Amino acid sequence: MFWQEDTKEEHFTLPERIQEVSFKIQSKILPMDHSFLLAQALLDQLPWLADINAGIHDISVADGNGWEQSKEGGFYYPSKRSKLTLRITSDHLQDAESLVGKTLILGDYEIKITKFINAKLLSDMPVLFAKQIACEQSMSEDEFLQQCFDQLSNLGIKVKKMMAGLERNIQTDTGVIHTRSLMVADLKKDESVLLQERGLGDHRLLGCGLFIPQKGIETIES
Repeated sequence: MFWQEDTKEEHFTLPERIQEVSFKIQSKILPMDHSFLLAQALLDQLPWLADINAGIHDISVADGNGWEQSKEGGFYYPSKRSKLTLRITSDHLQDAESLVGKTLILGDYEIKITKFINAKLLSDMPVLFAKQIACEQSMSEDEFLQQCFDQLSNLGIKVKKMMAGLERNIQTDTGVIHTRSLMVADLKKDESVLLQERGLGDHRLLGCGLFIPQKGIETIES
């Protein structure tokens, strides 16, 4: 754990350059580890995602309360509240809306995009959480936090509080990507937006390095 005390905040206006666009979906069943399949299916429909540092949220992250989970079988059963969320540049918002009515093929599984929900600005909240940050499996918690500290410092973000969380794996066609969750707290407003825009580490199309706002440290699930 890394902890420092906070400082005073200044006025800040949210920029419009990066936004999140969300869609309602229909899907009977999906594997928990669906990030790679989802990325490939979306790239088939929107190949420009690979060129703009876009982010694709794991569907369970985008709407965690909209899922019922079967731990035994390793599957998700999407509900009516489930949604797909992309983090993209504002000049591609209209292009992304072309997904409506399309069916994404994820191997043996399907996701039908039924409705455009909205596009919204990023948050300036001081606490952010990333479910997955790509890292080496051999890293200790301290080594992982040091790597994150260095990457954040390179972005110009003065780290005050960080906490590492659960480790996971993402299966791809070439191997396994190891990840770990990360909470960063006491961010300034401009730092919060910058971190959401830029992300941390690689594999944004697999949902890695994508930070979402939290009301407080106590709201983060382990």
